[in-house]
Amino acid sequence: MNSTRPSYAFFLREYPRQTGLMLLYLFLGGILETMGAVSLVPLLAGLFGQGVGSSTLLEHISGAFQLLGLAATLENTILVICAAMLLKGLFTFLAYLQVGYVEAEVTTRLRSDLLDNILSVRWPFFVSQPSGALSYALSTEAPQAGVALRYFCLVLSSLAQTLAYTLAGLLISWQVMVVACLCGGFFLLAFRRLIKSVRNAGMRQSETLNSMTSVFTDGLAGAKPLKVMGAEEHFVSFVRTQSERYKQAARQYVMGVGALAAAQEPALAVLLAAGLYWGHSLLAVDGLTLVTLAFFFHRAVSRFSGAQQSYQQFVGVEGILSSLRAKIASLRRQREPGGVGHRVTLKREVRLEGVKFAYEGKIVLEGLDLTISMGSITALHGPSGAGKTTVADLVAGLVAPGAGRVTVDSVPLSELDLRHWRTQIGYVPQEVFLFNDTIRNNVALGRDIPDERIWEALDQAGAKSFVETAGCGLDYQTGEHGRALSGGQRQRLMIARALAGSPRLLILDEATTGLDEATEREIWSRIVLLKGSMAVLAVSHQQIVQEVADSVIQIEMDLGPQAKPTGK
Repeated sequence: MNSTRPSYAFFLREYPRQTGLMLLYLFLGGILETMGAVSLVPLLAGLFGQGVGSSTLLEHISGAFQLLGLAATLENTILVICAAMLLKGLFTFLAYLQVGYVEAEVTTRLRSDLLDNILSVRWPFFVSQPSGALSYALSTEAPQAGVALRYFCLVLSSLAQTLAYTLAGLLISWQVMVVACLCGGFFLLAFRRLIKSVRNAGMRQSETLNSMTSVFTDGLAGAKPLKVMGAEEHFVSFVRTQSERYKQAARQYVMGVGALAAAQEPALAVLLAAGLYWGHSLLAVDGLTLVTLAFFFHRAVSRFSGAQQSYQQFVGVEGILSSLRAKIASLRRQREPGGVGHRVTLKREVRLEGVKFAYEGKIVLEGLDLTISMGSITALHGPSGAGKTTVADLVAGLVAPGAGRVTVDSVPLSELDLRHWRTQIGYVPQEVFLFNDTIRNNVALGRDIPDERIWEALDQAGAKSFVETAGCGLDYQTGEHGRALSGGQRQRLMIARALAGSPRLLILDEATTGLDEATEREIWSRIVLLKGSMAVLAVSHQQIVQEVADSVIQIEMDLGPQAKPTGK
């Protein structure tokens, strides 16, 4: 997807069949509406006291009725008008069926594409992205892309009807309709700056909303420390500044839309009056033809004006669509390669050999040698910031070493299919990550895991008893962030989730920090029983971990870049 192309080109390129059908239906609807309007001419002729032979236009209309096997009577005229309007309504309905299909498809596809790319990017790039902006894109920008399509379809609809009326008018008097086309060009040029102003305002609105949403997300997540430390005013001040920018952009947008709507009607009235005068005085057009031409002139120019107004609404939300497409394009450029490389099932060990890693120019690890063996618990011990979590990230393939290598059963991680490798990993972070959903869905995490295996994992994590007594069993709702559960229960569910996939490697990143000693010891006693079927990497500075680990790797910050392992 090339985000530098015009936004409307995205719809035409991605949905050519649906867009083509929609245009065909709208054009046919416009032709039928025009036929219904032309059928009114014999009625108007009666008002002007003219017979069929008194006007070339009436002769053409009479000939058209004869082709249909009808006489140009009042009854038949009304019949033709009603039939044309009914068919026009049918074609319009079919056109908007296509619009509805594509609008829903656009929203769904863009949201799915965005989510897929978010979860597939390289980890260093992912952590640099503001989560609020990504959430805003998923919840708001994707649906607004569908709204942009709707406005674009309204533009095409008005243009199709403009074309139909113009063609009909050309059959009556090409001179007058050429003037109408010139008037349409006048409208296009005269209001071009207004449309550009609305587009710029829409872009600024999108940028400001992205910025505000990011700040809202971070601020609400840290509301407690902001309030406790009396720093909420600084947060509010920043939001007010962004809100003021949004207000100015919104004001410009509304003024542009209002100015266009206010100016078009008077301009159209002046042009229509000038056209009537020109046709009557200079071309000596008869009254019937002049009134008919005035009708088609008005309809053609007003439809073109409607296309301009719809286009103005389109460019007003075009900023949101452009922002979303730019995000998807940026994420796509940072995707990890998937489905390539060797597929190795861990049977012996994971090794780090002479690993060096630096973050933003600062060396975090250097010359690190480490073995994580099957059937054992390997603990990383040391102060915060020493690089323990970085080791876990290296093993999971989230980051790559600057020097040295990571191997799985002697195969370098750089040669593995990373997605396949990660299906063998169970991961338990320090932060609680639970959805406001059932225990079943929180443990399965979207994976196809039967209830029997979920219960087994709950039992292995020591969570089966409290789930059984919860009343709803696996259907028990955990609440937002697991607030319906105690801290120990939440942590056990996190461990059960990691175990449910039958991992070959279990990574525990400060998984029991913050729990009371009794709960922590009980959880670790469970992990000791499980180590025979997997390798366990425990990142922790807790004393209990050193007691149960088969080997302890001590990483000290004051040792400089060298991370020195010490076996237990």
